[in-house]
Amino acid sequence: MDLTHGIKSQQHKLMLTNIGKTSKNICLQIWQKNTCNSKGDFNDNKASPVNLRNTDDNCKEFHQLRPNRRTDHAPLLGRVATVEIKSHSLRISYPRVGKEDLTVPSADIPQGWGKFLHVAYCEFKVPASHTMQGKKFVAEMNCYIIQKAGRGLGVFTILFEIGSFNKLLDQAICAFQTVWQTGKNACSRGGRRDLEEEVDVVDNDDGDNDFRARKFENTNTSMFRDLQENSKCGGGWNPFEFMYQTKSWHFYGYKGTLMEPPCSQIVEHRVFDTPAEMSIGQLEDMKKILFTHQDPRTCQYTSVHNKFESVARPLQPSQRSRIHRCTCRDFISYKERNQSGMRTCPRGQEARWMANPTDLVPAPGERWDL
Repeated sequence: MDLTHGIKSQQHKLMLTNIGKTSKNICLQIWQKNTCNSKGDFNDNKASPVNLRNTDDNCKEFHQLRPNRRTDHAPLLGRVATVEIKSHSLRISYPRVGKEDLTVPSADIPQGWGKFLHVAYCEFKVPASHTMQGKKFVAEMNCYIIQKAGRGLGVFTILFEIGSFNKLLDQAICAFQTVWQTGKNACSRGGRRDLEEEVDVVDNDDGDNDFRARKFENTNTSMFRDLQENSKCGGGWNPFEFMYQTKSWHFYGYKGTLMEPPCSQIVEHRVFDTPAEMSIGQLEDMKKILFTHQDPRTCQYTSVHNKFESVARPLQPSQRSRIHRCTCRDFISYKERNQSGMRTCPRGQEARWMANPTDLVPAPGERWDL
């Protein structure tokens, strides 16, 4: 699948078509260090992810992210989406389709692009890569939307915190578990060696990710829940429903980079200011799927998580990233506009119109994150 239409840089094309295909040794270097040489490359420290903090009183948007309600959302294990377990994420990819196609999720992302654009892929990472005002989150979902005119990528991000069981998320977990089980079955039959059964678990970590995967699997006493008791893999799945779960239309925005080498500065990030929820059991399932997945061809563990059980790229310096905070003073939802006849909320009444009425005043430059 070509995800690079409209992106002229050959470097960008090489990165987008080879994500997840890097050799294991290179992946280890990328995800254990993963600095992308910010000072030496062209991104000038405007890298991602960052600690989200309002530093720019200039919201560039005037409307909410608007999903295409006409989309006929397909099951994850159907013919439209491709479910993959990458070395650093759990990914759901979509094919490139024509602009009028209604089988792939699309949205009008607030960036002045002025039209519905299709999602290229969504991926889950544990823990979250971004923080918000210094607060950490247990997971995040990034959905990449490609601008066909060569104007870069739009990425909307949902953060997750521990709370109630999330049925929509469980549909995705169920699909990822199916892929995980394929690898497990292939490495447990036909005389092929099952790597986790041949090691004694000891308190020693020399940087070997195979060791970490085996240790995680052997010490994680909780087995997968019976997902079919809570949700079905086969239902139509809409990533934008997570946005509605946050009950917020507002977000942080900044111009940043891809979070994988070459970390090109072609991304417009939009991170919602209120998290969705997942249960502890769902978080543990996602960790097990990601950290203990085996390549069915080689039976090697694929994850590049570190000893802290993280595949997230480290936070990057953000003193040169202008992070704007869009609030109800910039726009309210379309539904609220229709009901109230207003386009924005009055100053001082943010608590009435926003799920997260904090961080409304930009921090001065000397207080930016270093």
